[in-house]
Amino acid sequence: MYFRYKQIKSTRQLQLVSSYRNAEGKPRQRIVATLGNAQLPTGEEKAIAKAVEQRLVGGGLLFDFQLSEEAAQWVDRIEKLATQTRSAALTDQPEKIDGVLVDEIETAGVVEYGPELVGMAAWNELGLTDLLSSLGMNHRAVSIAQMMVLNRLIEPLSERGLIHWLQQTALPEILDTRITLTTKDRLYKTSDELFSRKKIIEAFLRERETDLWSLQRSIVLYDMTNTHFEGLCKANPKAARGKNKQKRNDCPQVAVGMTFDGQGFPLAHEVFKGNIYEAHTLEKMLEKLEGGNDEKTKSMVIVDAGIATKDNLQMLKEKGYSYLVNVTRNSRSKYAQDFDQDGFSELEGRMPNERIWVKLIEDPDHPGQRLVLCKSAARANKEQAIISKAEAKFIEDVDNLGGQVSKGTIKDPVKIQKRIGKIHQRHSRVARFYQVDLVNGQLCIERKQESINQALELCGNYVLRTDESQLSAEQLWRLYMTLLKAESGFKMLKSDLGLRPNFHQIPKRVEGHIFITVLAYHLLCWIQTKLQNAGDRRHWSSIRRLLRTHCIQTILLPVEQGHTIAIRKPSRPEEEQAQLYKIFGIDFAGAYRTQKSIFRK
Repeated sequence: MYFRYKQIKSTRQLQLVSSYRNAEGKPRQRIVATLGNAQLPTGEEKAIAKAVEQRLVGGGLLFDFQLSEEAAQWVDRIEKLATQTRSAALTDQPEKIDGVLVDEIETAGVVEYGPELVGMAAWNELGLTDLLSSLGMNHRAVSIAQMMVLNRLIEPLSERGLIHWLQQTALPEILDTRITLTTKDRLYKTSDELFSRKKIIEAFLRERETDLWSLQRSIVLYDMTNTHFEGLCKANPKAARGKNKQKRNDCPQVAVGMTFDGQGFPLAHEVFKGNIYEAHTLEKMLEKLEGGNDEKTKSMVIVDAGIATKDNLQMLKEKGYSYLVNVTRNSRSKYAQDFDQDGFSELEGRMPNERIWVKLIEDPDHPGQRLVLCKSAARANKEQAIISKAEAKFIEDVDNLGGQVSKGTIKDPVKIQKRIGKIHQRHSRVARFYQVDLVNGQLCIERKQESINQALELCGNYVLRTDESQLSAEQLWRLYMTLLKAESGFKMLKSDLGLRPNFHQIPKRVEGHIFITVLAYHLLCWIQTKLQNAGDRRHWSSIRRLLRTHCIQTILLPVEQGHTIAIRKPSRPEEEQAQLYKIFGIDFAGAYRTQKSIFRK
């Protein structure tokens, strides 16, 4: 097959053409598909034509074709168009083909297969089945554990929702294990079994991922998040009301501390009481990583300002860790004079609106430590916008109160002062830049221009502190930016993997829910690493959506002899799906053969 352009009246149309010989042996051409004025990727026209030909004629998989993502999409699009054209041409053909009653062909038992296939590949390469079996879990328990973790990866649901979801996927028949509502308690028991082996499983995964990806784990990132409950959770001593970033102060919560390496792979996690002071959790997390091994390699611990207390820095020093921490925002005014001086160097390769300047100085207050002074254009714009928006809201509230005072709605000076105090408390970010007084029965507001100018000048500035003596300012800044991987990890745990909310009440079930989410994150890291190594920047959510159309189904073929041939097999993957399986190292042809079955009715 090949592409050609044909002029039809004033319009040039792209056609996919197939050559053949008629009954007399003369060469002829047949139009397979008409694509209008479509623009195919330059230089890939021949490869697209050959790929479509193989799909339509050869029926094979296209692992040998090196096509771009856009070209792969065109292959799938043209194949569908050509199939529709061919189906229309067959409407006048006999209803029997090789004894099969074409009009009576049906499909049944269609279940999702694609995302599950990728999740199982991650599970198997991480060696979780062998590990859990060696830890005393029987085949059924291991299969249920795999189903629970894959559900958290693909479509996070409650236990009841998981049971219904399983019936729409290929997992029960592949793993030869079925769960019904009457056996739902088996899910809870499996969660308990997994959680009881948490320490061993996390240690195994740390070692396994190090071997798989040749990880250099000289960096430890530590951060915390929380997960709230739908319920009072009175039976859980760790459930408490605390600071909640989602403003769910109406719900009890637990805090989750988690360590990551410099590549974003999880190392260990721990569940703490919901109202714990986050700085008190660092030492316990490091003890979990050390595991009593005094011969550990010295690592650099990177944490945010809230965890970088004086006691924690001293503890890190005593344990033999180096550290890189962010100094609190309120402390940066101490270094205002240093920020005004020269000596900053600009980081190369950044966009104009994302420019960064760094400078390294000795810490005047802590001998032996160094400070990295950083200026960020993007952060400056963001902080200035926040101040501007906060100012507008503050002035609006003051004006509303001033209007009520002028109209005489509020006359009591004591009540007016209380209202002023509440406005200052509500807008603490900018209230310090204004003086609000009650003068002769009128509300007067004065802007402290010098103070706000100083604050605006500091916008975008931040300070890093380290006891590391060999690295440059740029190297230290780039190391600190790896902390974003911990933040990204928590974001995926909460948004993609169902960490929130937690519907359980019993303590071990609460922690079991969190641990299953962490295991799903290990699978997600495997998936994202495979994609990154292949130069594919798509997120798992996009991959998952693309693979959902790849299914296992039963094809029912009625034949003229009166019986029906039923074939249970996966559908043929589209070109984009086939290329993804190649990235993940999935031998789809092998999976295809193992799932194929034929029986007669």
